[in-house]
Amino acid sequence: MLGAIGIQYSLTCAPLAIGFYLSMVIGLGGSPAYFWGFIVTGVFQLFVCLAVSELASAIPHSAGPAYWVISLAGTKHKRTVGYAVGWLSNAGWFLINSACVLYPAELTMSLVEATHDNYVSKAWHTYLLYVAFALVFLTINLPRVFKVLNWIVVGVCFAINFTALYLFISLLVRVKTKQPAQFVFIEYINESGWSNGTVFFVGLLPSYACLAAFDNATHLTDEMENPRKQVPLVIIGSFLLSFLTGLPMLLVYEFCNVDPISLLTAVGGQPLMQLMINAFDSNTMAIFGMVMIILCLCVAGISSLVSWSRLYWSSSCERLMPFSGTMSKLSSRDSLPLNSLFFNTALTLLIGLISLGSHTAMNALLGAANLCLISVIVAALGLALFRGRKRLEESRWLNLGGLTGDAIFIIATLWSLFIMVMLCFPLYLPVTPEYMNWSSVVFAGILSISGLYWVAVFRKQAPLCSDHQPGHSREMRTAKRSKLQKE
Repeated sequence: MLGAIGIQYSLTCAPLAIGFYLSMVIGLGGSPAYFWGFIVTGVFQLFVCLAVSELASAIPHSAGPAYWVISLAGTKHKRTVGYAVGWLSNAGWFLINSACVLYPAELTMSLVEATHDNYVSKAWHTYLLYVAFALVFLTINLPRVFKVLNWIVVGVCFAINFTALYLFISLLVRVKTKQPAQFVFIEYINESGWSNGTVFFVGLLPSYACLAAFDNATHLTDEMENPRKQVPLVIIGSFLLSFLTGLPMLLVYEFCNVDPISLLTAVGGQPLMQLMINAFDSNTMAIFGMVMIILCLCVAGISSLVSWSRLYWSSSCERLMPFSGTMSKLSSRDSLPLNSLFFNTALTLLIGLISLGSHTAMNALLGAANLCLISVIVAALGLALFRGRKRLEESRWLNLGGLTGDAIFIIATLWSLFIMVMLCFPLYLPVTPEYMNWSSVVFAGILSISGLYWVAVFRKQAPLCSDHQPGHSREMRTAKRSKLQKE
């Protein structure tokens, strides 16, 4: 289970990732909005965390929300909602996986720029690194090599916290003149064109990104011995870990941000790298910190491919996705979804080409990932409320209770709908192509593509694996047990 926590925790990488967005919030409320926004997001995300954990306990399945809606919907509509949520879930993880490959590539380029004054990076340089990282992540997911993955994801829990501790202590020691408390907690800076109240919620994206992706653990259901108990524990445990490590690190970053304006023109476009250069006044310390961050993000890339490949495999068993007949097969030796791994990596390499033409377009794709994953959570929670939580298995390990559970589900659903709308707002007014938020356009495009696939292919097919039931997810797990017994 510790390995699953490592996969979940590495994806958000909260104490480190919270520093990636320091430049974004400079004119969107400044440090106070970032700090208080993180707390507000954490409180409401706790409700979502608990609600998702209960569904994971009641309906364990590697497809996660895509199967929850099938189980909760009536016979008449389950095929339709299952298809829609399956596509949105896969699209969300596709885009998250792309981000997890892009970030270490961009951070590596910022490291090169910081150590070579005359070097100017090109978009194709970053893409070559993007390809290299994607292939490394694929290699570690392949048979034989995959055996070391559990050690890697367990180790990353300690690596992330070690890196955070290094930054925590080093920044506090090296920065002699820190920002005053008024700058961190009170001095509201709004240059967005929105009202102060609106900009507070518009700027919640960084906090949300560090405290989300709860469905990730559900895609590992087949690889846990007791998923009804272990998956909820992983979801709740990793959320608490992210919040409790992210909050103090956010404070340290803000107090030690000695030159906030310089983050707008940061080395390699990476504000955390610029903050370390400003604060440490030592290239060696900054380089060591960034190398550790890149290594942690590499595990996030490996973990995202693990989760997405399992999700795509499970969805293909229901013929939800393209090439389902091929993608639903497991390798005979290690029971790994090899076809899904190769196909997912190929898609990741293709989508990365967008970064060659437009960084804004790539950001829109990453923003759409949040919309996709929020929408699938809303669908699952909404159906649970509409159909009644009494339909859930009473013997589930996590039972939030009657009225209390309903209240948690209602708050989680309303919050998710609200944050989904706010994440579609442009950051600045008046709206220009440069500052336009194209995430909703990409989201609409994903819905259109899934609609075309429904009309052209899906409506004519029956499920490939008709025996998929709640808690069915045993094909991969049984194969692994048989392999262990033989050994």
